[in-house]
Amino acid sequence: MKAKLLVALLGSLAAGVAMAEVSSVLTVDIAGPGGHSNGAYGRTNAVHASARAIMEIEKAIPSQKQCVVSALNGGNSVNSIAQDGHFKVSLKAKNAKEMEALKKKVDAAVAAGVKAENDFRSVKEGDMTGGVPAHVRYTIK
Repeated sequence: MKAKLLVALLGSLAAGVAMAEVSSVLTVDIAGPGGHSNGAYGRTNAVHASARAIMEIEKAIPSQKQCVVSALNGGNSVNSIAQDGHFKVSLKAKNAKEMEALKKKVDAAVAAGVKAENDFRSVKEGDMTGGVPAHVRYTIK
């Protein structure tokens, strides 16, 4: 009886481990030059780039069981061009290999969103505005 109980316990433990999911929460930070809407109209906008990135993430990983974007924030007033944008991406995968694939999709999607904002404003890396980089850039932690 004890042997059967031990086998049953080990079997259910192994099944639980086999079904375990891998999860990760990424923080995406997007930065741009920012500025006052009156004198800096047309500059890249970090919140716009964040929104573009989120749309790309939703196209790349449409399942809300695998990916949820939350906590979008940035900018500092209603009449300024946002200098910063931030959001979280919660990921769930069946295993570490699938998680790495999801993280690569997030990175590619954020890169595409940032590129879209830079292209829309006709800005490229190396351009300067007001003594600071004109292009929007990002980090993922």
